[in-house]
Amino acid sequence: MIMEFFFNMIVFIGMISLFNLLRYLFKIRKIIKMHKDNPNIQGITIINGEVKIIERNPMAKEPVEPVKERVTDVICGQEIEKEKAYRVVKGEKEYFFCSWECREAFLDKERQEEGNR
Repeated sequence: MIMEFFFNMIVFIGMISLFNLLRYLFKIRKIIKMHKDNPNIQGITIINGEVKIIERNPMAKEPVEPVKERVTDVICGQEIEKEKAYRVVKGEKEYFFCSWECREAFLDKERQEEGNR
């Protein structure tokens, strides 16, 4: 008798919880549809049963990405980010390349020039 009562209470509380979960899911879905074209939405919050949209502060500064240094490939002339470039150091000068093939072409050209001297 007592076990049956506790089981019924657990089922009852579970049904109420499920009902509230579904209710908030539908509220969230409705609010998302209402604000689907707003690019400033950061998220959604539920406080004291009220569903609210969290928006970016338009006055806040967006984080600025540092400008990446760019270099030019000496073989094909393509501009690339310095940190992603292949490198060869000859003497005190550093050469940058967009691909391994351009690097190899440069080294072949250097070998041919050394052989002609």
